[in-house]
Amino acid sequence: MVRKTSGLHRKTRHKLRKWRSKTPPVTVSRMLQSFSIGERVVVDIHPSVQDGRPHPRFNGRVGVVVGRQGEGYKVLIRDGNAEKTLVSLPIHLKRVA
Repeated sequence: MVRKTSGLHRKTRHKLRKWRSKTPPVTVSRMLQSFSIGERVVVDIHPSVQDGRPHPRFNGRVGVVVGRQGEGYKVLIRDGNAEKTLVSLPIHLKRVA
């Protein structure tokens, strides 16, 4: 019998895919961008970087930076009535325009 996998990236083939022409390249400035505490950010998962990636269900959500943890940032996100804290590298975050 074949056993079904239940990993973190299961069923994300289309969720995390971006067309090559629309995907920004991995640049040093995007990896080293800094955010201040209280700044609003959008979780935008970069598909070619697996490190520091938040769960795919939070892709596109808006949150508030509440602190740092190592090289990443803690982002507070509302999920229904609950508040959840994500830890993500800056390449997976964008400023709210």
